[in-house]
Amino acid sequence: MKRGKLIVFEGISGTGKETQAKLLQEYLVSRGINSQIVYHPSTDLKDILSIWRSERNIHALTEIYLLLADRSSCVNQTIIPALERGEWVISLRSWISALVYQGETQEFRRMIREEFGRFEPKPDYLFYFDIDPTIAYDRARDRHNRTGEPMGKFETPENLTDMRSRYLTVMKSMPHSTVNALAVIDEIHRKIIKFF
Repeated sequence: MKRGKLIVFEGISGTGKETQAKLLQEYLVSRGINSQIVYHPSTDLKDILSIWRSERNIHALTEIYLLLADRSSCVNQTIIPALERGEWVISLRSWISALVYQGETQEFRRMIREEFGRFEPKPDYLFYFDIDPTIAYDRARDRHNRTGEPMGKFETPENLTDMRSRYLTVMKSMPHSTVNALAVIDEIHRKIIKFF
């Protein structure tokens, strides 16, 4: 059986990654390709991090260990088995996010690369969604007002600006395709599916 494909969407909050993941999944279904969407961190860990962050000051190293365990579980229980069945997996973020968000020091960045490198499969396609941090913040705030979803720790104008800067640095060393997240949703979708 032919191995499936791993597609990773990266970028700060408010870039439309999840919207595009769902559109891509619909497209793949129309082509007869089984696929699934996975999240990093998982929704379970996201809930835990939200609680911990509100109750205590979590050290970045603690977050790295939690993210490692969470992603290892996802890779070994979901991603690799799906790829081996010939399915395509669309991952909303990956270890790259840990490098951006938790890689506060050179030592942490080295650790993240080494530890995630032990199990994280190389993506067949890596898309980086880029957007002005001010617009990303407005989108995140609108989502919060519309759905009640809490604003995340990094969803402030200052943090989004900092994280975008880190992404731009990190992505220079990785083969990827940049997505202009300011474009119209359908236009972004058409550009993405041209890769497949």
